[in-house]
Amino acid sequence: MRAWIIKKLGGYTEEEVLTTAVSDLYNTIGKDDILQIRGEWSVGDKVISPSEQKLITSEARIFLKTKLWEVIQKDLLYKANKTMFESSKTEQDMVAGKLWLYTIDCIRTKLKEIVK
Repeated sequence: MRAWIIKKLGGYTEEEVLTTAVSDLYNTIGKDDILQIRGEWSVGDKVISPSEQKLITSEARIFLKTKLWEVIQKDLLYKANKTMFESSKTEQDMVAGKLWLYTIDCIRTKLKEIVK
């Protein structure tokens, strides 16, 4: 059934058709829009050149050591803690605070992945 649908859609998957259909209404960033590091670095079909890799790695290494990154992390941690422990009235408020923490972790993890 799935193969039939893909054939009818002109070779595009259902996800690709839906993503295109709602791209004007919603944030439709997909895996082809982000930096992939699997042996070679790429964004979508575009391979990142060695000189660009060195530049990105250098910028990530420097950013991790900056006072700005330290300040941003502390600010986000403060907001997360305030949301979870001071102003939360519902379970959803706690989840919102945990999402702040998750966001910090995602950024930190990506920067460290780039630096490796």
